[in-house]
Amino acid sequence: MQNDIETLFNNKPNELTTRERILDVAIDLMSTKGFDAVSIREIARTVGIRESSIYNHFKSKDEILDTMIDYFILELTRGSSPAMDVDEQLETLGAQKFMEAGAKAYLQYISTPRISKIWRILSIELYHSQKIRDFFNNTMIKVPFQAWEGLFGKMIEKKLIKPHDPKLLAREFFSFCIYFYFVQFFLRYDGSTYSFDKELMKEMDDHIRFFIEAIKA
Repeated sequence: MQNDIETLFNNKPNELTTRERILDVAIDLMSTKGFDAVSIREIARTVGIRESSIYNHFKSKDEILDTMIDYFILELTRGSSPAMDVDEQLETLGAQKFMEAGAKAYLQYISTPRISKIWRILSIELYHSQKIRDFFNNTMIKVPFQAWEGLFGKMIEKKLIKPHDPKLLAREFFSFCIYFYFVQFFLRYDGSTYSFDKELMKEMDDHIRFFIEAIKA
């Protein structure tokens, strides 16, 4: 399954496999209507294949959703560089520029049309699926929170910021990221615009600047 996910969407748009076209259409439809409102029949009709043909590629609609989530997680992993030397970059860039560069690169990476649509699907399904709520709690809240806690700990060790509780700093900083997500995928979502709003990007820069100014050593 992992290798199967890694090969998804490696082709040009006009060369997608049937499995990729099914997933692409499902993402388009579900990002607008929600998971429950989209049927296998509608997906097949939009792709231009028979309904029974869907089952040659996916066992069920739930498996289509599971594949979206696996693809989403893989793309998030690709968006971060495990080879990045955090200590070296902190020393070279300083706390503010390090955070600005990281936030910009990450947000631009996950704002591709396909990933943004999956964001939207997961947002809609939060109300219906315990599995997706667990995914959000762990992958989108717990893991990033722990990462920021570790980063602030490093900044304190290097005397780049004042010696505050790293967990408190992570909570205060990450709260804005939750606001950012809510505005982008709920309040400003119109079904056609998937890139991050320039005004929101400026708000993120202002947030980082203000936050670092308040805690810098």
